[in-house]
Amino acid sequence: MSLPRQLMVLLACAVLVACNDDPPTTTPPPSNGERVTGNERIGWDQPAANAAELASFRYAIYVDGTRSELTNVACSATAGPAGFACSAGLPSMTAGSHTLEIAAFVVDGAVLESGKSASLRVERIGSAMTTAGSVWQTDVAVTTVDRLQLRLQLVADGLTGPTDLAFADDGRIFIAEQAGIVRVVRDDRLQAQPALTLDDVSVTAGGGGLLALTLDPQFQRTGFVYAIYTAESSRQGPVFRVARFRETGGTLAQQVVLLEGIPASSDNPTASLHFGPDGKLYAAFDDGGDEQRSGDLSSFNGKILRLNPDGTTPVDQAAATPVFLSDLRSPRGFDWRPSEGTLWIADAVADAPDSLHVFVAGSSESRSATLKYALPRPTGASDMTFYRGELIPAFRGDLLVAADEGR
Repeated sequence: MSLPRQLMVLLACAVLVACNDDPPTTTPPPSNGERVTGNERIGWDQPAANAAELASFRYAIYVDGTRSELTNVACSATAGPAGFACSAGLPSMTAGSHTLEIAAFVVDGAVLESGKSASLRVERIGSAMTTAGSVWQTDVAVTTVDRLQLRLQLVADGLTGPTDLAFADDGRIFIAEQAGIVRVVRDDRLQAQPALTLDDVSVTAGGGGLLALTLDPQFQRTGFVYAIYTAESSRQGPVFRVARFRETGGTLAQQVVLLEGIPASSDNPTASLHFGPDGKLYAAFDDGGDEQRSGDLSSFNGKILRLNPDGTTPVDQAAATPVFLSDLRSPRGFDWRPSEGTLWIADAVADAPDSLHVFVAGSSESRSATLKYALPRPTGASDMTFYRGELIPAFRGDLLVAADEGR
């Protein structure tokens, strides 16, 4: 892999409204740095053997040493003397001086990254933050459709492909990144060093990677952190793996694999993981790309499993199987409604891509959802939870759905 060699700041996209669809031409950066508002694009010349190799590259940007993935990358169709001219929107930055560096990487079972480019100094002016060309205004007030006034604040920045997060009682936030990395926010600051970097995670063009993360209800005592991620199997292709780690000194170690070998869908595999009100560990898996598996009780695909924290089957499970709920296709998230104890699942199926399934948890003989609701299209539910906090009383008991469509 070749690393990006030449960095330069480009004109803001808004200034280029009269341009054609080709990426903007690049010019060398000034020797004394550059003042930016955050709406500019950053450009570089990327060496590659051909356009096909170029298409396999992804790009990370380091802002003062903190890594995130560049989005909205555009590259020229043909190479010049120094390579293909590429550009991308600047990442979020606070006002002040920053050092920027770029690295190219590919994901082929693991993340393979080049060395960093020469650094570029920029002076960020103004108070807003930008991400991929859109402006993030800190501490901004918004009003919901039911006229509830909220204030949005940035919690963490500089993440790459976040997939899940878990909250500890001591205020720390554990954040899963798709590439198999767990980051921690402590005292409102994203820690520079990851708590975990998996070496057996598998990420392909179809997706996968570290998909779900949850903490033991007794985390302050046990330090246990649980995760679901995809790994590669020589005979089955991508498979789901459920693992437990122990947190100590800001690091996740002592990995124990609790469950593995469950086939994962080759196209956008999905899984979810939570502890239930009964203290048991619940794990949801997609149908592995085969709808028939979801109704086959001998398969764990298309199911929610109920497990003891050590991965064994609870003695009160019917028929001595961990299968708790079946007939799912692509579960994106689930939670229990506090007032009723019913289990709600966000699932995606071919004929209803945005659907909610409701399961009456007390009916142990029923292994299928009892009610189904459709979400407004296009929502693209990626996760869900019921609000249990105290800060927003009007939200208490409400269902919150994270949407791929950004709403």
